[in-house]
Amino acid sequence: MPGIEHTDQDKRTLLEVVLRMHGDFRSQLAPLRVTPLQAGVVLYLQRYPDAKMKDTAAALGVQPPTLTAVINDLVRKRWVTRQRAPHDDRAVCLRLSRQGQVVTQKIKNHVRDVRSDLTSLKEA
Repeated sequence: MPGIEHTDQDKRTLLEVVLRMHGDFRSQLAPLRVTPLQAGVVLYLQRYPDAKMKDTAAALGVQPPTLTAVINDLVRKRWVTRQRAPHDDRAVCLRLSRQGQVVTQKIKNHVRDVRSDLTSLKEA
């Protein structure tokens, strides 16, 4: 709110801290041209290559249409590929491209910075 200064960290609510961190994380990712949700998708795909769309949406807590829009953007950027599952034509599997793997490493560096901010916040 305008006119209110938070000089004492303890006075901030958890929601304020989370929203501030989300904004900071979004700003840190901006030079990479990636949103926090896109970052979550590529980090998930690094851990689970050939993950199905349905499983990825559930793991990230988003609706399938939302994930589809994000995946379309990532495919356009050539960071993610998608193909039909070998044993189920209805399922779509996702995989990071080489370019996506490079970007994922850069995202991991930003996540490390956020973790360090969380650690210092917890210790304060």
